[in-house]
Amino acid sequence: MHLGQSIHDYIRNSARAFGTISKMISQHQLRTIIFYEWRQGKSAREATDVINSTLGEGTVHRSTVSRWHNRFASGDISLEDKVRSGRARNIDEDELLRAVTANPEATTRELSTILGCSHSTIENFLHVHGYRKVLSRWIPHRLTDAQKQARVNICESLLFQPNRKDFLADLVTGDESWILYDYRKRTTVWLPRGVEPPTQPKPNPHQRKHLLSVWWDMRGVVYYELLAAGRTVTASIYIDQLQHLADAIREKRPRRSKVYLQHDNARLHVASETRQKIAELGWHPVAHPPYSPDLAPSDYHLFQPLKHHLRGREFKTYSDLKFAVNDFFESQSPDFWAKGISDSPKRWEKVINLCGEYIVDI
Repeated sequence: MHLGQSIHDYIRNSARAFGTISKMISQHQLRTIIFYEWRQGKSAREATDVINSTLGEGTVHRSTVSRWHNRFASGDISLEDKVRSGRARNIDEDELLRAVTANPEATTRELSTILGCSHSTIENFLHVHGYRKVLSRWIPHRLTDAQKQARVNICESLLFQPNRKDFLADLVTGDESWILYDYRKRTTVWLPRGVEPPTQPKPNPHQRKHLLSVWWDMRGVVYYELLAAGRTVTASIYIDQLQHLADAIREKRPRRSKVYLQHDNARLHVASETRQKIAELGWHPVAHPPYSPDLAPSDYHLFQPLKHHLRGREFKTYSDLKFAVNDFFESQSPDFWAKGISDSPKRWEKVINLCGEYIVDI
């Protein structure tokens, strides 16, 4: 049996028995595997991919494999840390902090290999100094400097405009979001030991859905549509919706003399025929920076509570789904709608203070 076959058989058999076994592999065993992959002529990248695919993602970083490959190529095939004069090496705090800053995704095992000390020492040091391993947070888009500046400029113009109180009172904000038929999630249940858990079918990833278009102000929903299944909004449909919105404003807000319409920069919202319709209605479009859902009240205030209201439920018909959406709208207090609009200046100010970066709500 070849050495390579023995090593790979060991890895496969261990992985089959224990799943991800990166935590079971000692530092010396890991270096042996790195050495073997180097002897097979694999590049540092190829060796890293093989090891991580077999032992589990994050077992070793490419920079670590590359460093050992360079060491082997120099003629030093020892798998031990280099001997230093004097006492055994203590952790170099500055070097560790530099390593963490350079690669925040590094595992403690990778850091221990780089610094030549145990990963428990690394863990203890990071814990004492207030470090913790957390997931990165999603943002809608990687903003360019120009886009950040546009966000700042528009937020400043909105924040410092005269008669801001009247502006917010006359603001009508609109947006779209997909509404699904099935909002059930896998549930956890308490069961006696040895009792099999109940089964639950997976939701259909291609299930039916409807696009919700909604416009609202400080007093509540003015107008909404739940489009037919699979149908999306085009410029011509949006123009018809704006006319329906105008009719609803005349009926529900008869004393309103001004309308400041806020919507995002979707192509259908800025199409020439759409802008012409808005001008025809005598409305004032509100500037909205590109890629900025964190500044759209429907995105940061309305849609998440709506989806929470639908969570855990499955709807059989369009009527049932529309009833549930309407029930959510009608069940919200006046303060809910007022807060969604009145919080806008705080968010404009925050974007300015963040120099255009996203507001990341937790």
